[in-house]
Amino acid sequence: MSDSTEVGQKRSLAPLWIMVAVFAAPVIAAWFFYLNPEYLPSGRSNEGELIQPPVPLPADLGLFTPEGSRFDREVLSGKWTLVYIAGGACGDECLDRLVALRQIRSALGEGQLRVERWLIMTDPAATDLALELRGKLEGMQVALTDAAGRARLRSLLEEDADASNRVYILDPMGNLMMRYAPDAPPKDILKDMEHLLKVSKNWIKGMQYGHE
Repeated sequence: MSDSTEVGQKRSLAPLWIMVAVFAAPVIAAWFFYLNPEYLPSGRSNEGELIQPPVPLPADLGLFTPEGSRFDREVLSGKWTLVYIAGGACGDECLDRLVALRQIRSALGEGQLRVERWLIMTDPAATDLALELRGKLEGMQVALTDAAGRARLRSLLEEDADASNRVYILDPMGNLMMRYAPDAPPKDILKDMEHLLKVSKNWIKGMQYGHE
């Protein structure tokens, strides 16, 4: 292979690598500043508990929609996602939490376009309730899983008890990267989301300016 051919191939791959870098940069930046808050002017730290290492959600959780079809996780691709894991019932406490997630997203202003809400119910028989909740909380993604999926979730998250009633943050590349106690104030989750969106947005701008 001639030198000119090799140079041509490298040039043809350059746009692909730039696209990969632009997509991954916000997540990398967010992780860097959360793990190294001393580099931030305010020296702030996160309110939630970092999951270290982050937990990628595997394809074998058996997630499905209330209608019974496979849940398409592509709807979450590239978005920061507020995840709530519920058991087979969703009482007042659960509903209050889901309403709070809707309010948190709304409070992000323009940033809400980069954020999804996702309810995972760990009882495959709760389809009627799942449909009801999805109707009450417009725009929320809803998925169910069976006992095997529930056990897999618990194993991945290293939860001693059931992972239910916790809020998690899923990053744009599909990794669970932060979690909150069941009684964590919504304002703490909002603070973290505001910071994640700000850091990732500024990083994207930097990448764009660097390639002008």
